[in-house]
Amino acid sequence: MAQTTGKVLFVDDEINILKSIQRGFLHSSFEVVTAECAKDGLEILEEGEIDVLVTDYRMPEIDGLQFLKIVKNRYPEVNRVILSGFIEKSIAVESLTRGLASTYILKPWMNEDVEQRITHILSMRKILKSKKLLSVINQIENLPFLSNIYQEFMEAVNEEKPMSAISKIIQKDPSIATKVLQVANSAFYGLKNCTSITQASVTLGLDTLQDILLTISILNTMKWKNEHTRCLHDIFLQSFIMNTHLPQVYSYLPESRYYKIFPSVGLTYDVGKIILLQYYPERFKKVMHYMSCHPDKDFYQSELMCGYHEITHQEIGAFFLDHWNLPEIFVETAMYHHTPEKSSIQYREIVELAAYIDGSIDLLWKAEDIDSLEAPPFPHEGLSRPVIDETFTSIKKKMKKQIFFEI
Repeated sequence: MAQTTGKVLFVDDEINILKSIQRGFLHSSFEVVTAECAKDGLEILEEGEIDVLVTDYRMPEIDGLQFLKIVKNRYPEVNRVILSGFIEKSIAVESLTRGLASTYILKPWMNEDVEQRITHILSMRKILKSKKLLSVINQIENLPFLSNIYQEFMEAVNEEKPMSAISKIIQKDPSIATKVLQVANSAFYGLKNCTSITQASVTLGLDTLQDILLTISILNTMKWKNEHTRCLHDIFLQSFIMNTHLPQVYSYLPESRYYKIFPSVGLTYDVGKIILLQYYPERFKKVMHYMSCHPDKDFYQSELMCGYHEITHQEIGAFFLDHWNLPEIFVETAMYHHTPEKSSIQYREIVELAAYIDGSIDLLWKAEDIDSLEAPPFPHEGLSRPVIDETFTSIKKKMKKQIFFEI
């Protein structure tokens, strides 16, 4: 018998659906296990060896949301996927933003599509759990984590709590609240004399506030040396530019649905560089030196040339986004923004756009006169030349602004 790529547990209270799943994936590369209720699913999980859990939302006794909470706490290494009808889509999205599931599948589904998605999840798990990558990650004594303030903020947003309640959550930590105001008052956002979190929340909007808070949450568990702040600011300027333009450009493409749900994907796509700068500064310095000697190479290509295959900032960033329970789209964009052809079909357009914008920013970083530079062509049809030119001009303007705040 051929070796399977992984073991997938499907949990659904409808026996006919489980039988259909067993038939539909009989010849798939992964092994299928089924359970008729959450209780049976937990017994199977207790035995171990489950890589991916796919669970229905509507179930008796323990519903899908409660089930996912239990699985997250007891078996955090299991990748969690939620099945839901279209009417329950908002609940599925809540599961993603709270880190209970990495993605969701809407009913009814096509077996071929589900098989492709699960196969891709398993292949990503293999990369994120490779011995070569883990040997690098295990050198970090205390893994960075997202602050509880960010988690509380996201739950409050999902529950549609009033702005006053959301502001109070941020103000629980004075250091975070101060940094939110510093970024809000930066030239990048254009606010002046913004003195309260409530004012920043109302003026900037929840999406932008989420971006700032996510940035600070990533930084807040790390200690920075003065000589690293310039590189750090450059990384975040690039990430903020990406986060500003990725949804704008993506909206010109058909079926631009994902960005309405997760507007902060562009902010975390390059988080692997931040990890390298914090925990492996000599390696970061080595790659930057190679880049300076080879201006035709970008950071990723320089990593490869320095011998860091399979443990580049792409894999390292994806590992931590997965570790922080951020949704699959965040992990994929980090994992493949230099190799978009390897991304899943589901998120391919977003990752391709991220790769294009990232390349455009790199081009501008290296240019002596950015005003005279013209936008590179988009690699395939889908964006008109006026959209490309307008985006490139906007990126130029953003690059002339800076984001500076105390680390």
